[in-house]
Amino acid sequence: MSQVKISIIGAGVIGTSLGLALKQLDDAPRVIGHDKDPLHTRQASKLGAFDKTDWNLINACDDADLVILAIPAGEIPETLRVLADELKPDAVVTDTAPTKASILQAATEILPPSVHFVGGHPIVSPAGAETKHASATLFKDALYCLTPSPKVSPDAVKLLEDLVVLLGGTPFYVDPAEHDGLVSAVNDLPILTALALIHSVSESPGWDETRRLAGNIFAGFVSAADGEPDALTAGLLANPKNLSRRIDTLINTLKTVQSLLDAENSEALSAFVEKSVSARATWQADFAGNQLSDLYPVDDEPVERPSLIKTFLGIGKRP
Repeated sequence: MSQVKISIIGAGVIGTSLGLALKQLDDAPRVIGHDKDPLHTRQASKLGAFDKTDWNLINACDDADLVILAIPAGEIPETLRVLADELKPDAVVTDTAPTKASILQAATEILPPSVHFVGGHPIVSPAGAETKHASATLFKDALYCLTPSPKVSPDAVKLLEDLVVLLGGTPFYVDPAEHDGLVSAVNDLPILTALALIHSVSESPGWDETRRLAGNIFAGFVSAADGEPDALTAGLLANPKNLSRRIDTLINTLKTVQSLLDAENSEALSAFVEKSVSARATWQADFAGNQLSDLYPVDDEPVERPSLIKTFLGIGKRP
């Protein structure tokens, strides 16, 4: 086993999947796991994701070459504050949260210059949100966003790129602000819309009768509202301006459809429905066929499978 040490903070489906994927590498690193809920770390360990777990956050990251924060966006700044003075020089820190600009700002303000931070966001669709749904192949053929600061060490960026390739994913470099603007439409807005729908119908008169008629369509739509309330709230507040603009767009669209319904304009409504169904079908086909990752290659040449050990040894040692 190599001497490279990777600490994964958060043993949910993403953190556990990362551990499982790392342990399958030819030059597998030593992987240490930590989660504030001991049940999660026990489940992840049974699956084989970690070599060791530690209930103490600082101990879990002691002498780590790479620290992966697979925790909600709202928990990352405080976690960085706890670890800031404890990480070894030239350690690399990354995250998996769907919000990037605010986290990069926090990392820049909190971490010392000797620690390198590179934001990350894997675009994956696990079978569920619980640890038991983790998979070593979760990142295979998946787009994996990397949002480094222009000032971060190129070696640290290369390390994350190599890691994504080893996981089977496709690195996709994107500006943090641009990332947040894009993801507000496909992550934050669906969550908020699901929350708004369940709130609207459950607070309306007749909910006791209405819920008896709710089936798969309703269940599928509001599934995005699943999660810890504090984590969902923090996630929405992490990208408020972009989300607010998306809400305006959605409201305007709903008002347009409402006017078509009021006028019983079947022709215009049919055109709206047809265009929407077509857009969904095209996206779904591309997503299912892993065509979206192919749109953003790192370069024109095939990415050579890197050596994790050699990459880590390069951090802080090249001019």
